[in-house]
Amino acid sequence: MRRPRLRRPRIRDILGFLVSFVIALIGAVGVILFFESRDESQLEGPREEPGEVYRGEPVLSPGLEDALAKGNVVVLHRDSPVAAETAELAEGAGPRLRDIGLAVLLEPEPTLEAALAAIADGRIQVGDSPDEIRNFVDFHLGP
Repeated sequence: MRRPRLRRPRIRDILGFLVSFVIALIGAVGVILFFESRDESQLEGPREEPGEVYRGEPVLSPGLEDALAKGNVVVLHRDSPVAAETAELAEGAGPRLRDIGLAVLLEPEPTLEAALAAIADGRIQVGDSPDEIRNFVDFHLGP
């Protein structure tokens, strides 16, 4: 049995291969760009911390300072009883969440100038409604 002889590739064969390769490459890039254009996720860059530096006013009890040290957010409120919208901020804050630093703790503070003040991580956000401090709470407890 004779072995077939290998022939040298012709220009026509090489051009056919290159054209096929370029078309396949363009198709692959097109598919990637199609799915990339539909992807709405974004990489988060450094986020600006909301609120101002907490300088010790209003003064917190040692128990609240311990809660802040664990990572909890303390929301001080001027009015008693606490408004329903404000109470929603602390919804589901059981002892386990307090222990691991993922709770919102409500505490009355009649000397506040504003209706509410949220304190966490050495920062304070003052507001007259829960909507004004919600971004601060979400930032410090995570999404």
